[in-house]
Amino acid sequence: MSDGPQDRSSVSPPVATAASSRTSVVAGGTGLVGGLLLRILGGEALYRRVISLARRELPTPPGVALQLVDFERLEEVALPAVDDAFCCLGTTRRTAGSAAAFRRVDLDYVIAFARLAKRAGARRFMLVSSLGASARSRLLYPRTKGESEAAISAMGFTTVVIVRPSLLVGTRAQERTGEGAALRVSRLIRPLLIGPLRKYAPVDALAVARTLAGAAATAPAGVTIIESDAIR
Repeated sequence: MSDGPQDRSSVSPPVATAASSRTSVVAGGTGLVGGLLLRILGGEALYRRVISLARRELPTPPGVALQLVDFERLEEVALPAVDDAFCCLGTTRRTAGSAAAFRRVDLDYVIAFARLAKRAGARRFMLVSSLGASARSRLLYPRTKGESEAAISAMGFTTVVIVRPSLLVGTRAQERTGEGAALRVSRLIRPLLIGPLRKYAPVDALAVARTLAGAAATAPAGVTIIESDAIR
């Protein structure tokens, strides 16, 4: 691990190689970013195998193998050897129903998935976090995201990449309450978001997915943090 997290302004796209033998595993592939990421990974020569962990049967993109799991019992899941793990798990307090249920997904599930990936031999772990994540925050959402970041960073992966997007632009299977209104406001004020404020502008979910895929191929050892304004 390096001496500390590093901010990266850009990450190069993956380099396809005919002899690639890497295997990746994705948690959260039913979400906005995770679904786009699976489509990218499944079509790359970088990976021989791409595994998507999910609760139920659902269509998967070409090149992706579905493995049904119970996220409450990830410690019992058997994975083949993997090289890279991508965590796109996430919900909201409103969707989850309570603060405890929210933390169960965004903290407990994330940590359990990381432990599973580590047992399977993963050396690189890519995590979708959030703009403003801080374990010292008094607010539930950024505090939980910050705690997840800290836990993953201390787990001993060779490479950890943390991507912190702002509001995501993209088509969800189920729109989150309040998110549409927030996006409309953000788009109206986007011309004013310059300089240090640029990171608060909405970011395309596809750009986040591409950044994750690129980071798996190019990020150095240690902890790399990619802030929202560097994703675009």
